[in-house]
Amino acid sequence: MDIIIFLGFLAIIIWFWIDSLAARETAIAFAKRYCEEINIQFLDQTVAVKKIKAGRNALGNFVFYRYYYFEFSTDGSNRFDGSAFLIGQKPRSIQLNHPDGIIIEEGKV
Repeated sequence: MDIIIFLGFLAIIIWFWIDSLAARETAIAFAKRYCEEINIQFLDQTVAVKKIKAGRNALGNFVFYRYYYFEFSTDGSNRFDGSAFLIGQKPRSIQLNHPDGIIIEEGKV
């Protein structure tokens, strides 16, 4: 009985790890594409997890709400921060703390 519980727990951990890697790749592509659209540089070509919490999507299914942090530059010599928000594997919004004001884009997939 203990081995079944252990294997179940291990399966959940492996699933979460694979799901997190896929969500991270989605967040990188989302942030990079948005930065290219508004002609700014997406720095370091990566994102970092800021916060993860459990929730439900519009259909009522269990998903993770993930907030990712990244950095961008307007001219190549400065660094500003931004964040991307995903519900499950779907990008929902992006926020750039731009020097001219905060840019928030919602519903952009």
